[in-house]
Amino acid sequence: MAIIGNIHKLEAFLKDKNLDVVFNYFKQAIDKNSDIHKRIFNLPVGSFEKVLIKDNIFALEQVFYTKDRQECFIESHKKYIDFQLILSGNEQMEYINIDKLEIENSYNEKKDLITYKLLDNTSKFLLQDNDLAIFYPDDAHIGLPRYKNSELVYKTVIKLPVELYK
Repeated sequence: MAIIGNIHKLEAFLKDKNLDVVFNYFKQAIDKNSDIHKRIFNLPVGSFEKVLIKDNIFALEQVFYTKDRQECFIESHKKYIDFQLILSGNEQMEYINIDKLEIENSYNEKKDLITYKLLDNTSKFLLQDNDLAIFYPDDAHIGLPRYKNSELVYKTVIKLPVELYK
């Protein structure tokens, strides 16, 4: 049941889900005058920084070049919901329900990660500036693929424990 759309419209759509901590962080991340935005845009290419937001909620602030799909993998999580926000650049994302996949690497509790064998029958979509993709535990997804050409992407992903989503 992945949800994809503009951050401002999704904030309004999900207003009854008690996600203020998520959207307050995202608003700062897109505000060019905020410390969070400056911190992310000052990260070197290849960065993948874990930042605690509150209690068990954290962000993974990232700067990377998109790459060929064959270099990527399909993943899902059990403990966390992914809120993936593009701050700059284009990233082709892919989604498929976990029931349609064959596990490649079984659940790693420490990483909260299951990986699956790569296949082609996924739903593909393009995330651009201020686009947000939300992936729940049944939503396998592929990140990092290039759209047309490899390009630099600034992105932040909030990991929200499933039990906090109401």
